[in-house]
Amino acid sequence: MIISCFIGVCVLLFGPLVSSACNVTLYAQGEPLNFTSPNYPGNYMSNDNCYWDIYPQTRGYNVILDMVFSDIQGSSGSNCPYDALTIYVKNNGDQRIGESKRICGQSRLNLFTREDQHIHAMFETDNSVTRGGFLIKYYETDGHSCGLSDLSASSVAWTNLTSPGYPSNYSNNLNCQWTISAPVGYEIKVEVVYFNVEYSTACSSDYLLFSDGSTSLGKYCGRSNITRVDVSSRNYMTITFHTDGSDTALGFNLKYKAGTFLTTTTEITNGLNCGSPLLRASSSTWTYLSSPGYPNINYNNNMDCRWTVSAPAGYKIKVEIIVFSVEFEATCAFDYLLFSDGSSSFATQLGKYCYGPRNVVSSSSAMTITFHTDGSTTDRGFSLKYMARTSGANGFNCGSSLLSASTSTWRYLSSPGYPNYNYNNNMECKWTISAPAGYKIKAEIIALSLEYEATCARDYLLFSDGSSSYDTKLGKYCNGTRDVVSSSNVMTITFHTDGSVTGRGFSLKYMARTSGCGTDEEINEYETNYIESPNYPLQYPSNADCSWTISTRLEGYVIHVEVVDFYLEPHSSCSYDYVQLYDVTGTDERSLGRWCGSNGPDTQSTGMSMKVRFLSDSSNTLKGFKLAFTAVEPTSSRCGTDEKINEYETKYIESPNYPLQYPSNANCSWTISTRLEGYVIQVQVVDFYLEPHSSCFYDYVQLYYVTGTYERSLGRWCGLDGPDPQSAGMSMKVRFHSDSSSTFKGFKLAFTACEPTSSSSVSPNLGGIIGGVFGGIVGVAIVTCCCCGICSRKKSTTNDQSQGNRSREVNLNTVYTVPVSNYPPTTATTQPAMFTPPPAYSEVVKDDPPPYCQAVPLSDILPLVTSSPNGASSYQGTDNPAGPS
Repeated sequence: MIISCFIGVCVLLFGPLVSSACNVTLYAQGEPLNFTSPNYPGNYMSNDNCYWDIYPQTRGYNVILDMVFSDIQGSSGSNCPYDALTIYVKNNGDQRIGESKRICGQSRLNLFTREDQHIHAMFETDNSVTRGGFLIKYYETDGHSCGLSDLSASSVAWTNLTSPGYPSNYSNNLNCQWTISAPVGYEIKVEVVYFNVEYSTACSSDYLLFSDGSTSLGKYCGRSNITRVDVSSRNYMTITFHTDGSDTALGFNLKYKAGTFLTTTTEITNGLNCGSPLLRASSSTWTYLSSPGYPNINYNNNMDCRWTVSAPAGYKIKVEIIVFSVEFEATCAFDYLLFSDGSSSFATQLGKYCYGPRNVVSSSSAMTITFHTDGSTTDRGFSLKYMARTSGANGFNCGSSLLSASTSTWRYLSSPGYPNYNYNNNMECKWTISAPAGYKIKAEIIALSLEYEATCARDYLLFSDGSSSYDTKLGKYCNGTRDVVSSSNVMTITFHTDGSVTGRGFSLKYMARTSGCGTDEEINEYETNYIESPNYPLQYPSNADCSWTISTRLEGYVIHVEVVDFYLEPHSSCSYDYVQLYDVTGTDERSLGRWCGSNGPDTQSTGMSMKVRFLSDSSNTLKGFKLAFTAVEPTSSRCGTDEKINEYETKYIESPNYPLQYPSNANCSWTISTRLEGYVIQVQVVDFYLEPHSSCFYDYVQLYYVTGTYERSLGRWCGLDGPDPQSAGMSMKVRFHSDSSSTFKGFKLAFTACEPTSSSSVSPNLGGIIGGVFGGIVGVAIVTCCCCGICSRKKSTTNDQSQGNRSREVNLNTVYTVPVSNYPPTTATTQPAMFTPPPAYSEVVKDDPPPYCQAVPLSDILPLVTSSPNGASSYQGTDNPAGPS
């Protein structure tokens, strides 16, 4: 019983030490090590916050991260609002961030540091769904290493591969080779995100070579905006990167994925497969067609392949040429693709091409495609896709021509095919939008990507003020975003395209607005509402008096306003035209400020409602304003309050946006006080991470002892060294300042009111120091006992993923040794098809010591970085069990 009680007291007192075990500094070695999400390969926990700092073991070397597995709540390509792993590349000296990646879903990456840089990885989870987490290898190189040579392609998510040192220049005399493999039955697809390699004739100096077995798929150098490189015909591909001893460049960033991308063919002509001559177009998915041999080998001479593509009655055929590389001649007399409008190559020609991507649409449910080559030069050929489309404008449906505008919500309109496909040539879509009497139509162009010409004579979007395109023109546009307002309750929109280049198209929204101004708006979660001056972006009227009330039903949230555009008549005291904001609580209204000229508001309410009033006088009028309103938690931009502390109470203050990065140019001030006579305010650090500086000149927290109007500084802190437990009188002031450069995670400080010691709170206490030393020695012994007790309990308790208040010792599972060999796949029973499960735990740790049940010295738990004694050979540290000894 006594032992059990002792262990319980240990856990209570020293639990925070164990919970911080994932917050460690690691040292990369030549052989790959790894770090994982807590509890890996089981699901990570909710409400977790871990970080890892990873340095090279050898000074002057670089760190490489290779993400082996990722399954984090969220979707790839999003801003990861739920759970996220954020990886920063930081300078060792000033801790400035060189680049950062925020990862969720099943995204994977390869990341390199440069010399004198390290990795700072931060994993944060919310209180909702948990997933499998992540496993990341890390190791060091001398800057000339190519990284791992054997890579695996996922069929679920893209994986990135970059040249050594990217985004800095690669090194001379590199010979890198990577083999990418996929499951049997899949091919490898590679897309280039960025490409800049030293150019030379025939790419003889520096080059990137793609090979499919013994067959070359392409050899590249120079600088290019290539977006698609190659698809293998097998389940593996080899990529070779060679550099000579002369000039270097930034290199490349590409991504690869496993899938089924090629079209199977059966009919043989001239020794190569032309494929079946009869093809069927689907109305729901694209079907692919390529020249014989593509992309592995060039097509043959003297070929005549013919395919007839049919679609259901009432549909048309749309074709998009993806890649087109054939022998060029101005009239396309040698090698060409011929598109005919019907089931015969003798039908009306839709186009004859020998260069460039094209979109082609039939006028009926059949199209014939002919591929002809002569007896001379051959090339890679072509790849195209086709699909059945409903009868509309050239195969795309313009939709209903009569639209009605809502008085309460925005409605949306986009070009046919947007955003998945480019619009077609020779389109003429027309929509007439009507609103109730007394209203006007307002349209906002969200995206506009058309063929550009200075007078918009080719492809354009035309707005007319009435029910016909021949009425007064409100605007004719082919680039940029615009707001357009009608003068009546009817507007006509015409979308015209010519027979040449096509683009992505447009997306716009429209709404009915009253001729007056002012409404009540309610904001939901993740929503932004906008209000505008009358006639915006045209001049507002004289003698306007408008009032809006913006509110939310989200309990505890406040209204935040930001300026999108603001231009009113200026005046020193804003007496002419102005916007005034009010904090609304019940029937009480408190002014938040008045704005005019070009300086608009950027503030927030203290409650769930805000009132906006716009007044203009009888003189000058200008463009007006557009303001954005969102519902936010008060702490998201709150910066300084006055706090009162009662007995047995703890108050916390945090940097803005904590635990995310605080903003630049912040100046916050808090005053913490108590009414308990004879008590003093004491502060302790919960978390602290500011930009470091020897004299804390950039970003800092400064504490002040406050008596009446008198303030005396207690000190200034920055970097990772927050204030030691400090006491002041019945009032303490906290000031936080950040400059315009780097920002970091910030801080969280705890304040309590306590009885003062017999000596001054800011004077040294010799007895306390001696007691602290003795207590520290005893503490080490207690921690050892505690960890053994926790270990014993861990062995006898199953891990219940559903428990709400979990023990934090699971965070010790952060450092394993990873075998260099590939991970064999495990059987997935609950994951969706095509999902690659995480490596088995036994495959990850192999013969490593168990991650939990062992006594852990304090030096293995607390993050510690010390300089190398000789300042040159290596970093030293004892907090990484797999690190240097």
